[in-house]
Amino acid sequence: MKKFYNIEGLIRSGFKLSRDYETLDFTYAKFNDAAVQEMVKSRSVKQVKRLTINGKKLTALSARALAESDKLPNLESLKLYKNKIGDEGIKCLAESDKLPNLKSLRLAWNEIGPEGTRHLAESPNMENLTSLALSENRIGDEGLKYLAEAKSLSSLEIMDLRKNQITDEGAEALSKSKCLPKLQMIDLTDNVLTKKGVNALAEFKIFNLIRARLSEDGTKLDLSNRGLGDVECKCIAECEDLKDLTHLYLELNKITGQGMALLAGSEYLKNLTLLSLDRNKIGDEGFIHIVKSEALQNIQVLMVENNGITDEGIKALCEEERMPNLLRLYIEENDTTEEGIELLAEPEHLQQLEYPEFIREEEVVEEEEEEEEFEDVEDIEEVEEEEDLDETEYENR
Repeated sequence: MKKFYNIEGLIRSGFKLSRDYETLDFTYAKFNDAAVQEMVKSRSVKQVKRLTINGKKLTALSARALAESDKLPNLESLKLYKNKIGDEGIKCLAESDKLPNLKSLRLAWNEIGPEGTRHLAESPNMENLTSLALSENRIGDEGLKYLAEAKSLSSLEIMDLRKNQITDEGAEALSKSKCLPKLQMIDLTDNVLTKKGVNALAEFKIFNLIRARLSEDGTKLDLSNRGLGDVECKCIAECEDLKDLTHLYLELNKITGQGMALLAGSEYLKNLTLLSLDRNKIGDEGFIHIVKSEALQNIQVLMVENNGITDEGIKALCEEERMPNLLRLYIEENDTTEEGIELLAEPEHLQQLEYPEFIREEEVVEEEEEEEEFEDVEDIEEVEEEEDLDETEYENR
């Protein structure tokens, strides 16, 4: 094995490239397994938090050297793109207890198969890992199933599995996982997925998003501006965790009438008092699903601005009597007319509606009566003034 007598010089060059004594980058250095084995013995790498060694044809020997070194206790990010560490190399890293602060592991293009992901999934040392990149490998559905059942990867937030021969079977296995509660960003592009697999993946992400954004008491959930569509609405409607929900924010998404039908029929949204749907695409169809819903009768505040709603939707609200608690309706920037809005003042079941603001007939009558009373008072004062003048004239005489 060739000995690297000038390893300290290479380390200094790596620090200089990254301009950070916590980041060591050997992208442009001549590096091989022997260099790695020498580097991990150096005291100069003790402060390193981010290590990058890409495209050097490193094998499992380098992975073992990194895993067994006691000079990398502060390492948080390890990037070994385009090497050849294989399943044996990832096993060494997974079994190591000398990388306690490792949060990001990037092993794209490393000839890793299902067995490698099994080692990673079974490791008790990866509890702090938040980002995992295994793109351009060959883990397949079998490997993804191992990851889906990995209880030790509960902190994982980002997973890159591009081009790994994964099919709908693997995506569906992942969608049923309860071991990755924080996972939100999953990249499965360039795999063999159909619409079925894509939808399964979307369902998994929305369930995790719900768990992450639901308030501690389970009453408030903000999913605004998340690019959600009808598939995600199905997950929201079927989520038992929302049985105590009172406030649901879904503005700035892509929900249509079909998605609204799913939400309106949910048995877990019966306690909703506020529903925000501004800037979606529900149209009259979705709005009518709301006003006809038996589950959404407790809503007090409904926000549906900019949704393509017309007077047809307004008429449905006036005709149906299933929203007796509605106090405020935000319906600006739709395709309604003034005549349509004025219809809201008539139905008895909407008499408590405070907004939109309009003048009801009863209020007009009261105002007229007040004016008449005021006029009567003025007449009385005029009579009193005339009487006073008469008395003065009599006294003068």
